[in-house]
Amino acid sequence: MRYAFHLKIKKGTEDEYIKRHRNVWPEMLDLLKKAGVRNYSIFIEDTDVFGYWECDDLSTTLDAINRSEINSKWQSFMSDIITTPAQERTGSGMKEVFHLP
Repeated sequence: MRYAFHLKIKKGTEDEYIKRHRNVWPEMLDLLKKAGVRNYSIFIEDTDVFGYWECDDLSTTLDAINRSEINSKWQSFMSDIITTPAQERTGSGMKEVFHLP
């Protein structure tokens, strides 16, 4: 399954957002892998952030991420620069309208 999301960050925090994602906590990386996330990429343009990942079962993956204490801590850590509310950051994702296999 493919999953994509969009969120907004505060103007002027683009470099900090990039810096934090160059140094993602090992515990957060471990959580993502254990939750079944693979082929994960994040893209940024100005204050728009787009993410994409693949997993076997989206519901199971999102449940594992959203139940995790480490994810709660990561979301809190990022809250000073992300304007999208935490509860919307790992929601159902964006609607896929095209895929070129």
